[in-house]
Amino acid sequence: MRIRSFVGALCGALALSALALPAAQAEENPITFSNIAINSGTPLVVGTGTPKQFSVHYTVNHAHRLYFSQAYLYAGGLDTWSGQSQAVREPSCRDLSATVTRCVQTLAIDPETLVGSGVAGTWHVLLEASDADDNVIGKGGLYPTKVLRASTMTTTNADPEPVAKGKTLTITGKLAHADWNTHTYRGQAGKSAVLQFRPDGGSYKTVKTVRTGSGGALRTTVTANAGGAWRWYYAGDSTTAGATAVGDAVLVK
Repeated sequence: MRIRSFVGALCGALALSALALPAAQAEENPITFSNIAINSGTPLVVGTGTPKQFSVHYTVNHAHRLYFSQAYLYAGGLDTWSGQSQAVREPSCRDLSATVTRCVQTLAIDPETLVGSGVAGTWHVLLEASDADDNVIGKGGLYPTKVLRASTMTTTNADPEPVAKGKTLTITGKLAHADWNTHTYRGQAGKSAVLQFRPDGGSYKTVKTVRTGSGGALRTTVTANAGGAWRWYYAGDSTTAGATAVGDAVLVK
């Protein structure tokens, strides 16, 4: 088995030429892709600063010696990309047989390059390849993958502490999401979070659902019946990752 790397200088021209092929010619192309995997199948969560790195694994099936291959992850359409990954390093490919090659490439999504929070959601893979017989292919719309905005939840605060049994506790917190327009974390009103309680020696269970107020603020009241810890939990949605706050232990006298 051979392990080799491909130089990606041809990627732009390769994608354009492959997509411009007539349908009949494209159907006869002896190069195909299979067994695509990204980030172990889990969503890619992107914050506001450090680029999110991940690997794309894929198999290239070819009748002739493979000359070049590369992967991209993109948002939007093939001709109207609204978001795009960058290559961290060249793809590394290993021949499994004379006609089957397994490749892996490390990519990154840099939040500083994203045009806004609207690109969060489903992205797709574009794979490119060429062989020694001058066959060229660029295949987009592959392996839909979620790219989500990161969320943060401030440490839960329960007040007063300690509290007399049967008295009222006020529980506060704040939920914020990565904003790719301002590159800061911003809170939003109207998001659903749940308040959870863990009795001493037990596990967390949901007590109630609360909607965030202005700036992502969370606030509710409960009756203190037993000692334990309180925390906020946000499950996330189709464009935003979930978050769990650090709990606040309360002594009930």
